[in-house]
Amino acid sequence: MRILRKALLAPIAFVITLYAFDYLYARIRHAPFANVHIDQYYAVTEKFNMIAYERGTPVNERCVYSLFPHFGSSPCWYLTRHTLRYIKVG
Repeated sequence: MRILRKALLAPIAFVITLYAFDYLYARIRHAPFANVHIDQYYAVTEKFNMIAYERGTPVNERCVYSLFPHFGSSPCWYLTRHTLRYIKVG
């Protein structure tokens, strides 16, 4: 039972420690933020289950250089891989 408890607590403690060091790195870094260009598309549902895509206005979204989201911003490694955003209408 003791080994099982340690086996469950070790990964949790590792993730908490990693998050804390990532937060400190983002806090101490001189310029931790960047802007990423996001293209938005509206997915409009039409008759007979057809979907029409219309281009929306592009948006610059703020991101933080870290592994986890901090300060209300997504990590830059995630946003640079997801530059298209589809918004469902209707």
